[in-house]
Amino acid sequence: MTLTTDTAPDEAHGGIPDPEAAGEALVCQSADEFYLPPGREAIGRVCERFLNENALTPGELLHSARHQTALSNHPLFVSMIQQAERAQGRKLGTLNALVNEIARQTRDRTRDWPIPEVTPETYGSVIAEVLSRDAAFTGRFLVAAALVLHLQPARTFAEKAEMLLDLASTTEDPDALAPVDQFLAEILRAESGMASLAGETPFVPLVEAIVALAAGDAELPGTLPLPLRQLETLVRRAPMPQIADALMVAFRRELAKPDRFATNGGDLFGIETVQRELTTLAAMAQRLRSGDGYLGGPKTEAAFQRRMSLLVSEDTLPEMVKGRSFIQKLRTLFAMQAMPLAPNSKKAVDGYLKSYLDSREFTSRVLDCWKERTDKLKGLAEVQKMVLDSSFAPEDREYLAGLVDETQNAFIRTHRLLAALTSKVDPSPDTVLDMVKLAADGAFCVGKSRTAVARALYRQVHRPRFIRTFLLSAPTGKERGARASWLKASLSMIGVPFIDMGALRVLVVDDEEGPRIYVESVLRDLGVGTVHLACDGQEALERFEGDDQRYHLIICDWMMPRVSGLEVLKSIRAARPELPFLMVTALATLQAVERAIAAQVTAYIAKPFTPDQLEDKVLLVLTQKASL
Repeated sequence: MTLTTDTAPDEAHGGIPDPEAAGEALVCQSADEFYLPPGREAIGRVCERFLNENALTPGELLHSARHQTALSNHPLFVSMIQQAERAQGRKLGTLNALVNEIARQTRDRTRDWPIPEVTPETYGSVIAEVLSRDAAFTGRFLVAAALVLHLQPARTFAEKAEMLLDLASTTEDPDALAPVDQFLAEILRAESGMASLAGETPFVPLVEAIVALAAGDAELPGTLPLPLRQLETLVRRAPMPQIADALMVAFRRELAKPDRFATNGGDLFGIETVQRELTTLAAMAQRLRSGDGYLGGPKTEAAFQRRMSLLVSEDTLPEMVKGRSFIQKLRTLFAMQAMPLAPNSKKAVDGYLKSYLDSREFTSRVLDCWKERTDKLKGLAEVQKMVLDSSFAPEDREYLAGLVDETQNAFIRTHRLLAALTSKVDPSPDTVLDMVKLAADGAFCVGKSRTAVARALYRQVHRPRFIRTFLLSAPTGKERGARASWLKASLSMIGVPFIDMGALRVLVVDDEEGPRIYVESVLRDLGVGTVHLACDGQEALERFEGDDQRYHLIICDWMMPRVSGLEVLKSIRAARPELPFLMVTALATLQAVERAIAAQVTAYIAKPFTPDQLEDKVLLVLTQKASL
């Protein structure tokens, strides 16, 4: 028997088909296949009217001769069979054999095998005993028939659900819980079944309850009907795959209704109502996300798209952003773009966004949103981040992000925001800190803007004056460490490496006392915490071999007695190839440089040199190692 659903797209909803239009035929070639979940679901759709009128589930119909007789006497029974036959393309009457086979098997099994009676107290043991005799089809049939017999006194789906939940509450056995899972799922899949369980629960709290049950991320309020609260206890206690799937069917069914989440009584397409609807839908979509998809699969995504396509279109977008500032319009549109929109709705939002970002008036309109220069910088960075986080195609993201960066870079140059950091005169530490704080706040766009700021800050944050004022002036070592950590984290936002000079340990090697003291003085001014001195290469190696991990940098003269600087370099490279090594030499010849490079020197500096030149070299070799 083949049962199908109409899969023609609903043109009124942007080409999005009904969420439950599965599109595949459910083919049952034998009677036994009707007992599997797809077959039972198909029976639920074809026999929906009869089942609702009698508060029955497909499972009850399949396991009770009495219910099957009632169905065969129903005035619409013949038309139901004919509808299924037409869907399959068979001649009229060809499915009667399968239907009759189901009825025959039901009579034979219930005649030959006594249907056990169950109570909440005996349910687990009775099911175990039945399945111990026959764990195959007949045993499972009898278990389901026992549930049908147990539910016989109930007159509503809610009463049946409570009776099933009472049975489930007394067992942990998966074999006993599986049929309860199936029967409860069939109640939830039926619109009348969920309505019976929900009672007078309004639309919004009912949908919230379904989402909470499916996502498992919130407790149900005590004001909800008892069956829903008992259901929560069950699904939190044990895996219920059929119920989980049925909850998503119920959710999609509720989502297709005209009821709204924004219950302010206003026009459905009024801007405030639409925004609240979209916000609510976006929050629900996030809660129902699972891995790369949604709970319930593509049908759930289609249900979201179907509802949103009614709210977002080329006609409604202008009204939704009307009367808002330029940045508020962008924020609203980017928020919409992140929602699971229907294809037509997404195309409308993308086109509207591009018209704003790629317009000639973009620069003036976006900068006019703020008064202060720092707020303008932060605002442009926010816009670029929205672009980079958007669902535009990669090439569109890159192009639009570049436009925003060009706008900020031009603003920085026009207002000379980096002039103080790039002049020959050292800026005040406060000036440097103000720019670092902006970097920490993510105020600079990726691209030319961030690169320009990074270059300007790189040298300034390592100048002795800044280090002494900001770091070395800290009242305690703990405070200094906190400042250094903040500075490093802030600078990393724009790709600038920072070396905490106070934590550095440097070994200075020179056979002449004057140059040794001179280099030590420059390092102290730079803020280096620990400086050890060695009078020649031999002493340097002895210090190094005593603890080869304690030094972060070695500054070594080339020409020395006993052990030359080149020999020191070769020995150290054998133990620590990555250790920064700055060679000091008066022989800045091509041949000398080639020899040093061959020995893997990090850098070299020629005598005589100024303090600034030495500082530059020290920072160069250290940041080469610490660069991001």
